[in-house]
Amino acid sequence: MKKLFIFLILSSLTFLVFSQTTEENKLKVDWNAYSQIKFSIDFNDNYNFSLRRLKLWLKSSPDFSEHWSYKIQTTLSSLKNENFFLQDVKLGYKASIWSFDIGQFVPEYSLQRFQSDYLLPVTERATVINSLIPNGTFGARDIGIQANIKTKNNVWQTHFGIFNGYGIKEYRFNNKGVLLTNKSELNLITGTGAIKAGYSVMFRKADNQIYPKIMPDTILYSGNDFRYNFFLLYKTKFFEIQGEYLTAVFDNNQHSEGYYIMSAINLRKHQIVLAYEDYKDIISSSSDFPYYHIGYNYLINKHKIKLFFDNDFQIINNKIQNYLASVQLQVFFKQN
Repeated sequence: MKKLFIFLILSSLTFLVFSQTTEENKLKVDWNAYSQIKFSIDFNDNYNFSLRRLKLWLKSSPDFSEHWSYKIQTTLSSLKNENFFLQDVKLGYKASIWSFDIGQFVPEYSLQRFQSDYLLPVTERATVINSLIPNGTFGARDIGIQANIKTKNNVWQTHFGIFNGYGIKEYRFNNKGVLLTNKSELNLITGTGAIKAGYSVMFRKADNQIYPKIMPDTILYSGNDFRYNFFLLYKTKFFEIQGEYLTAVFDNNQHSEGYYIMSAINLRKHQIVLAYEDYKDIISSSSDFPYYHIGYNYLINKHKIKLFFDNDFQIINNKIQNYLASVQLQVFFKQN
């Protein structure tokens, strides 16, 4: 019922927007959508097809307003049991180098988390990113307000946010926690390419939180949650490489940490990918061996129609284990 309700809202909103468009009144909303169909096999009698994601968004066009903007985004995924997931409901206000975001959205934190999944050379973000960003295990988003400063030439930008602190998978009328975030980055253009470097920090006063993928599910955590992150990217026309380190520190000197390195060689429509990731949680029963990724992507129509071939595995006791091969087709609804 919830899935149908959200679908009807989005369909009605899209219809109303388009029905009011005339030749004299240009459309003041941008929309797009894309699907990713995935097939995975571990060559051990386990295989499956899945709808990795069907994502749709509506956002204001540049001529909507001089200062105001908005964005609504939803997704459907086999990982969410085919339920529509309302991701972003965000209002923005911009004046000079300042801007403000208010609503439900992803707090600025990390490099890879803010690289669109359809642009990434790998089929999935690194495990350490999905686990250690502020709300990686709470739906990635939170509800709050964020202030942004960006220089006119975008050499430097920084973000400060304050949020509920418990994500969007539940609503708490009596909230006793809070989440504070800050991210800053430096963007430089050199004679050979572009460099991006920066950091992220966050502090959460946690109140009865469960941290899947970080702590055992039996632990209901209340206390301080401090995290930080460093990232670096170097990119040219034919080659790109980036890496990040993330860590989370909790009371009683408990901490989780990890990093990844991801590189790609770009040859027109062909992309060769190599990646390495290492993540250590606070769950004694989990395997903390690193993962290796070897991939190839064919950009049929740039990123509008794209075919991924991904292989990831661990090396344990000098043997390849937990091997998984994936093929993913990505198609945008709007090709221009």
